[in-house]
Amino acid sequence: MGYIKYNGKKYRSVLIRLSSKTDFSEILDEFHNLFFNGIDEKKLENIRYSLLELVNNSIRAHKEMKSDELITLRFSMEEREILTILEDRGGGFDKSRLPYDLDQDVHDIDINDDSFMAYREEHGYHRFGMGLLVTKRTFDSFVLKFIDSGGELTSDFNKGETAGTHIELRSRLKI
Repeated sequence: MGYIKYNGKKYRSVLIRLSSKTDFSEILDEFHNLFFNGIDEKKLENIRYSLLELVNNSIRAHKEMKSDELITLRFSMEEREILTILEDRGGGFDKSRLPYDLDQDVHDIDINDDSFMAYREEHGYHRFGMGLLVTKRTFDSFVLKFIDSGGELTSDFNKGETAGTHIELRSRLKI
């Protein structure tokens, strides 16, 4: 059985709470104090990068929504994999507005496609559409759900009714 090493101690699960006001250097420090037994260093760096992309998206959404609620990252060591759950209360997002179909195979997505350039231009080059794509390429399993105004999970985004995002990620261990 593997373990999570966080701030020098071993755990089976770790919960990190972040404010949209947290300085990004503090977030980087938190991520560099996080290790997963059974995940090699190269894969760990890819995991950190993809999670930083997701956290950055969540922080931006929280700021846009003026939400003071915390963003949570839960890491749980399971039998042969690490489960990561990110939740925010940033209002969710419409998947159909991404420059690609989030449900298609990630290897079929061309980041040099005109739809990516149009997406970047539409958002004044402040959004690139890469965070979710990089995450899907990094983790063995990617499940996106939305949190409705009652706190329940749903697979549908409903503008005005969706309170946030819930992303479940799994990565197999090599132990």
